[in-house]
Amino acid sequence: MLVLAEPSRGETPRHEPRYGVTIYAARISSERTWQHVIRNPFGADYADAFLLVGALSRVWAERREGALLLEAEMQAAYNFGEQHHWEFNAAPLVARWQRFPWNERVATSAAFGIGLSWSTEVPELEVKLEGDSRQLLVYWMLELTAGPPRGRWAASLRLHHRSGGFGLLADDGGMNAIGIGVRYRF
Repeated sequence: MLVLAEPSRGETPRHEPRYGVTIYAARISSERTWQHVIRNPFGADYADAFLLVGALSRVWAERREGALLLEAEMQAAYNFGEQHHWEFNAAPLVARWQRFPWNERVATSAAFGIGLSWSTEVPELEVKLEGDSRQLLVYWMLELTAGPPRGRWAASLRLHHRSGGFGLLADDGGMNAIGIGVRYRF
């Protein structure tokens, strides 16, 4: 059980929410590497391809007195624009750091998650950008959130990544997308 703060005598403890829903829209980059997209998101090249993503996460452990949450996340993503298909992602390991010195003014978290991505068809854009692709690829994400202190809502900025995992699942294929959305914890 996650407890937000030590209760005073006679008070009921306030429990940290264990679930989160994140909804975001993203644009797929035509850059070959995620590093370029992170270093220069406004100067990167983008395709006319987009994602609309809904994600559900659950905290399964906490470390460092609640500063580090370990979560699992499931996603459904619809690709539209240059390509039209569904993508389903499972990230059983998401590490979310949520202790920053400015949290009394802006509650902030930073997360990294990794798992698998299954596309309902071989993504045309990934083949166009990378030369080949597969339906099953490695999935990982980076996320920053910012919201009101002790609030349940936050703005979300995400890097959504699919790849062969350095040859683990494929030699070619994958994509990077930058997304913005909202996260609600309950």
